[in-house]
Amino acid sequence: MALAALPTELLDAVLAPLTPHPSALAAAALSCSALNPSATRLLYRHLSLSAYARNLSVVNLLAVRPDLAGLVRTFSVHLDDAEPAVLSTYSDLQRALALMTNLTSLALYVDASASWILSPPQSKKSQKGDILHSGLPFYPRLEHLTCNFPLDAHLAAFLGQVPSLISLQLASLLSNADADVESEPEHVFVPSSHIPLLEAYTGPANILPALASRPLRAVHLSGDLTLDLLPSPSGAPLAEDDLSRLRGSGATPHHTPRAPTSSDNTGALLQVMSAMTSAAPAQLLETLALAYPNLVCLRLMTTRALWELPDLAFYSRIAATLSTLPHLAAFELSGIHWQSRRKSPSPSDSSSSSSAVTTAAAATEKEWISPPVSPRAAQLPPPDEEEDDLEDRDYDFDGAFLDWSY
Repeated sequence: MALAALPTELLDAVLAPLTPHPSALAAAALSCSALNPSATRLLYRHLSLSAYARNLSVVNLLAVRPDLAGLVRTFSVHLDDAEPAVLSTYSDLQRALALMTNLTSLALYVDASASWILSPPQSKKSQKGDILHSGLPFYPRLEHLTCNFPLDAHLAAFLGQVPSLISLQLASLLSNADADVESEPEHVFVPSSHIPLLEAYTGPANILPALASRPLRAVHLSGDLTLDLLPSPSGAPLAEDDLSRLRGSGATPHHTPRAPTSSDNTGALLQVMSAMTSAAPAQLLETLALAYPNLVCLRLMTTRALWELPDLAFYSRIAATLSTLPHLAAFELSGIHWQSRRKSPSPSDSSSSSSAVTTAAAATEKEWISPPVSPRAAQLPPPDEEEDDLEDRDYDFDGAFLDWSY
């Protein structure tokens, strides 16, 4: 049977093992006209471009070949700003991105001040002198976006064109060298209609309020997570009675926690969180417990020295707050891993009429064990040794160095 008579799915399956070898796919595309469509489609499906791989010329090709740009599904590019020859690639990259509308994953490791490549090329004039406005490109399949851009007007407009995005990874705060570059205003409004399906976010903590309405399940924050960046249950500042209710009645729930549903507050969906803060750890943790009650893994790094905290009351306050999080399985505070164990029922509960219900509820409850409060004391030298004896003692360092000589 001739190759031209084979179905496209079979030709794709035959050439699929050659995907890790682009040179072999290119040779297959040039060997036969029947294999060219399938080989070309597999050759441009997953692209990883960099100066180290010496394949940045593909960016120039995609900028002028819309048929090839439409075949790309995953695209990753690394541009070294130190080389002047790379600067001309940014314009081609801007045109290529506007044509790759079938992307499912996009990773841009380029200059942090070059977020303009996310916007379409400027409008061109027709022969009559009229300005032809080109619409924003739409990316209906894009699910993963990684870039080192700050949240500016270009990135905010791009987020409006990716309705299926579920993972967003942005760069940390700009360095001092990048801060001198003229940039957009710091606070950029992101409409609630943008990225409605976002589940995972990695980036600066100051963007967290702009993503409050998204169904986030995992966040890894850089920068300083302050109390004003966290939502309160009712949208109002936390009151003292809320904190007392959290440490009081909420610390010993007598019901089996239910799984969050789509009708609940979006904060109830968050399960994994990692952040750094300069706020008081105990107060921040209480606010987190109210805002995200279904946390499973929590990691906090604080700039405060925990060994300078006064007494056991601090750790007891932390442990009481952790007990209000029924789904919490792992907690780390400044590198200190906290352990949990099942909470044993009290003798008074076993004598009540509803002992079976109470025992079943207690089986699901946990109590958190605080780490040691004070560090181990340093071992001092014996008091019988006099300072004069230590000064007169000859350690024979010269002989020791001679023993190590070659």
